[in-house]
Amino acid sequence: MSARSAFSQSLRYGQGQTFHFDLEPNRIVRRHRPPEPSSNFVAEVREQLQQPLDFPPLELAIVPEDKIAIALDRHTPGAAEVIAGMWDHFERRSVRPEDITILQPASWQTEKLSDPRLGLPESVRCGVKWVIHDATDKKREAYLANSAGGERIYMAREIVDADVVFPVGSVGFDPLLGIRNASSAIYPGLSNVDALAKARGQDHSELRPEDDRPLRQLQDEVAWLLGVQMGLQVLPGVGNQPAGLLCGALDSVTAAGRIWLKQHWHVELPQRCEVVVAAVDADGSETSWAQIGAALQTARNLVQRRGKIVLITSLAEEPSEGFAFLRESETPREALKPLRIESPPDLIPASRLASAADWASVYLLSRLKNDVVESHCMTPLESEAEVTRLLDRGGACLLLEGAQHTFGYVA
Repeated sequence: MSARSAFSQSLRYGQGQTFHFDLEPNRIVRRHRPPEPSSNFVAEVREQLQQPLDFPPLELAIVPEDKIAIALDRHTPGAAEVIAGMWDHFERRSVRPEDITILQPASWQTEKLSDPRLGLPESVRCGVKWVIHDATDKKREAYLANSAGGERIYMAREIVDADVVFPVGSVGFDPLLGIRNASSAIYPGLSNVDALAKARGQDHSELRPEDDRPLRQLQDEVAWLLGVQMGLQVLPGVGNQPAGLLCGALDSVTAAGRIWLKQHWHVELPQRCEVVVAAVDADGSETSWAQIGAALQTARNLVQRRGKIVLITSLAEEPSEGFAFLRESETPREALKPLRIESPPDLIPASRLASAADWASVYLLSRLKNDVVESHCMTPLESEAEVTRLLDRGGACLLLEGAQHTFGYVA
């Protein structure tokens, strides 16, 4: 490569790491840059709560005696700042801390969640209840209503008994929902095991995010049955840091979130490219296989058949049970059928890896041992220098930063 013809490039990945390399400009099909974090998220929260979209200020939506439930989606960026901003409005209406419950959805994953009350004054923090919903506890559930399709809906008792429910989450692409919105924090995660099991399924890769999805429609119906009128959606930036906040009438916030998501995290190409370089940041914690799967799906949509997918990550998490099907199969494609039959909790990321490895060559920079990477149908890259040598071999490149948040397809 001629030093004169190459331009310096960089991709952020992992926990604050940056991969620097040189690449000729005529080889770059596109370079996707994620939105930067908000420079003053606390001020944005304050402004949005005071001037919501198509809704009065938050403090006018409640009365002093209200029992308030905040349905907070897991891993919402800037959750502590949002909760603290909401408390300012609750306090003006003389709401007592003990009348507020923050509920986070149940999940098949067992990862530790950070306390969303950390931004509250200590005296308030002790009174506000923080509950991670246990979907297996029948005593914690209450009947809400029948859905339009005749399904009996059971929800966390705290949600059903609340006078006001405020869902808080982040907008983003989702394999089952297409697009997550504020009501995604409510259902099925705050329902029971049956609802969680019914919601677990295969990636709808044949659909666009905006296409109708039965589960998303049911989520919106459950929010309506609960009388939810106002929602809050955090806009995710690089590193899963908050880039902004949308607050207001649930429908208005959902529509505005979709527009923002398409502007900032949507990648559309006129044709497939030879090489997709996908950098995955750790979203404030350790990199997960779910993030790897999301990045692979976009790369698979945009790379040529028998092209190269180069994943730049700091992944150290050992593969979970669904990935065993890749180890036990002679080819990635052979793993897909038993995965669909058994439907393990990690069905989606494992299936995405199998599909991507069947379509193209997948290279992985990570902290995993080489034999672990190789046994999962990928080629290990031990250092950034190896990534550079791989890219020096040529080919038109798409550069994706924050690849786990993107959705891409060929027009």
